[in-house]
Amino acid sequence: MPENLENHLLKEIRKLKQKNRKRIIRRIGVLLLLVGIVSGFIYLFFQDNYIWNLGNSAISGTVLLLIFLVLIVVGFLFIYLTKDRVYLVRYNFPVFSEKISRLKRIPPKYLLGYTLLLIALIDVINPSLILNQINGLVNFIVYKPTPPTLSSPWPWKDNTKIHPVVANIPSNIETTIQSVAKYIYQHESDPYLRIKAIHDYVISRVTYDLEVLKTGIRPDQDAQTVFSTHKAVCEGYANLFMALGRAMGADVVYVRGKIRRDLAPIDLIPKVFRLLYSDYDWTNHAWNAVKILDNWQLVDTTWDDGDSSEFADSYSADYLILPPEVMSISHFPQQLDWQLLPHREDYNTFEQKPILSPQFFTEELKLISPTEYRTKVQKVAAIKIGSSPNYHKKIVALFTKAQKTESSLWDLPLSLNLLEDNQDTQAKLQNFKKCQSQPNAGGETEIFCQFLEPGDYEVLVFSLGQKVSFLGQLKFNAQPR
Repeated sequence: MPENLENHLLKEIRKLKQKNRKRIIRRIGVLLLLVGIVSGFIYLFFQDNYIWNLGNSAISGTVLLLIFLVLIVVGFLFIYLTKDRVYLVRYNFPVFSEKISRLKRIPPKYLLGYTLLLIALIDVINPSLILNQINGLVNFIVYKPTPPTLSSPWPWKDNTKIHPVVANIPSNIETTIQSVAKYIYQHESDPYLRIKAIHDYVISRVTYDLEVLKTGIRPDQDAQTVFSTHKAVCEGYANLFMALGRAMGADVVYVRGKIRRDLAPIDLIPKVFRLLYSDYDWTNHAWNAVKILDNWQLVDTTWDDGDSSEFADSYSADYLILPPEVMSISHFPQQLDWQLLPHREDYNTFEQKPILSPQFFTEELKLISPTEYRTKVQKVAAIKIGSSPNYHKKIVALFTKAQKTESSLWDLPLSLNLLEDNQDTQAKLQNFKKCQSQPNAGGETEIFCQFLEPGDYEVLVFSLGQKVSFLGQLKFNAQPR
């Protein structure tokens, strides 16, 4: 065999081998991509999570998975029908066949570029669709959240004040997040109290930035900015808590989700912004999960923050390591594993629960009836609450026509002293009427609210002791006779 011919054959053989290797690598890459996509959608399917948010509407992972599977079937059918040009010509589709041939001649790198451009456009339209799901999947794989098996110190009966380490921290220590975390770690050995200390640090040093709600201008909410400015919204609170916890070596996760629609602070937002951003979901919220003694626990520093200028008097630890079943009444995580419940609940179940505050469970009360948040009645709403034999507080309730105020709970803030007879109290109570409340022989409190006309009503329940404590909120629809 001539040497030139042999070299030519060897060169062609090498080209053929390289082409086969590229084809195999390409097929493996496509297969891995498909496996990754399918695995991600299967994960979302079992999460039954809402991942495409458009205003107050959403598409669940289950629906997207079904759409994805339908597109795959349609795609394979399309390929099958267009693979044989003779079939297309036979049925008078020569032009369509020619277009398909042109499409096949597009270099793969251009198809990849178009795909990446499409992904970028989706990310611009709805960043949470991709980034949040990736973060949620990573958190699920890395942290493997499971319901806690140990009881936490909640409710904090013996720790009703700010942690002394935080109250007495030297000013020269508060220079960096790391120095604060190190100081707390060195001066507190109890793992629960360490978390309480960083919780107390956040709520005593940070003030909720109401200007964000009033102006729509949102400063950076990263941990360092919040640490320096001492102002934040829920995202900033959660970021700073996470940074402090991780700086002392704790496993802390940022949890994104929603709160109840009727607990959203709508009245704090100017009406002009509500009109301009009518499609915005005001129930969006952020909080944290932290691992203590191999048990995941939940913390919401935003909801525990009172007036930071008087934090010693307004201190709260209601949302510090509280039981998941209590947290799940008001908080719905985007990744359902962070409910930390034995059985995950869907969003409809979440919105149908009676709104009960942590104080309701702290006072060891039980809502006997009604069992759902919204109830249809004739003219009288009946509420029955059970209590322990040594319970000495009085349980009372107020009601208002739902149309008169967009958010009764925020119109009647928890800091309001209902026992004071001043103009501010009277102004806030002008739309409210009192329900009849009386204990029965079985140690239960029965509450009756008389509605004078048909419509939707909100009922707010309180306990009266040395102070007024908010216990819960229910809705009733008075039917016409």
